[in-house]
Amino acid sequence: MKKGLILGITLLSLGLAGCANTSTSSSSQNNSDTNKTAAKHLTNKQITAIYNTTMNAEADVWSKLTDSIKSNDNEMSDAVNSADTVLTKNEATLKQHKSEDGVSDMSKLVQYSHTLIDDYLGQLKLDKKGNSLISKEALLSQKIRKQFNISAPTKLDTAIKSATKAINAMPGVSGKTIRTTNYTITITSTETTPHFEGGTDLIVYYTFKNTSKNKNIEPTESLIEGAHFTQESKTSINDLDLGNPSKDSDEWNSLEKAASQKVKPGAEVKCMGSYELDNNEYPVKIQATDPDNNDAKLGTITLDLPNN
Repeated sequence: MKKGLILGITLLSLGLAGCANTSTSSSSQNNSDTNKTAAKHLTNKQITAIYNTTMNAEADVWSKLTDSIKSNDNEMSDAVNSADTVLTKNEATLKQHKSEDGVSDMSKLVQYSHTLIDDYLGQLKLDKKGNSLISKEALLSQKIRKQFNISAPTKLDTAIKSATKAINAMPGVSGKTIRTTNYTITITSTETTPHFEGGTDLIVYYTFKNTSKNKNIEPTESLIEGAHFTQESKTSINDLDLGNPSKDSDEWNSLEKAASQKVKPGAEVKCMGSYELDNNEYPVKIQATDPDNNDAKLGTITLDLPNN
């Protein structure tokens, strides 16, 4: 936790408790002063401090998430514990002023942030519920900033953007895109065509991007190693062999040539591959793995057959 954040919380706590430290010789006077302190409302400055320390504490966790992804250490406990300390103090302060204008929304915002940090960011699992919570937090944050004229949380926005970029670069499957440790394959379209010995071939058009730092990679070899094509029938699940279409075209020759050549780091090319279908009824499924990470399972893509 940065010193500035700790200082902000300390000053806020002292500001709220200052009136309660007035000493008198009378017990009744002490009780009177205590009641006055309890009735004293939070100022806009104090509300702003609670908002900013909450958003900055969350930003630190998002930043650590980015670092953890890049270093692959999955160690979030220090950042989460520091944020917990800040948010717990803010929750306690707001609880003492729960009937005041705007405090209910601020309490809910701190709760959203606390839940997001503990249940999702700290556990490295941004699922559908986690993303929904982020959206709720963003909407409530806008409402509070408008009510109290608070500046946008630029530190948090920057941290979330960096983490999102890191998350999107992680190996996995998204839509029809396969991201591995060293390359990305995105299936752009498919079509069917007759196989040269009868039957049907599935033509798969895809883009291949070499995301490695210093490896030259062949798209066809990568597709074979990292994408396992299967198709169900009424009785079984069948592995699909590479296709051999009965017709040819200059476009196909060009795309197949691009797929068989080494692609330099950072470069992206358009490619084509073909697979012999078992039938024309069931969709094709691709089980994606990461060849450069012990064939770790990445996810599944379903390709509906054209015109089905």
